Amino acid sequence: MAIEKYDELGAAVEEARAQFEQFTSGKKVAAMRARKALQTVRRLAQECRVEIQEMKKDSGASDTPTG
Repeated sequence: MAIEKYDELGAAVEEARAQFEQFTSGKKVAAMRARKALQTVRRLAQECRVEIQEMKKDSGASDTPTG
């Protein structure tokens, strides 16, 4: 997985925060943009999770800790 995916996720979180701050300062239309940005965060986070799981499978790593 490329670090760019995490950069994209971070940018989406920043956008969601900016829209939420606008909403809390009185711009009601920003609520819709904040929800949309949060949905993007959710989608990107899920994509990251899937990619990590696939990388884990491909490397042969197991869930059980050794030791």
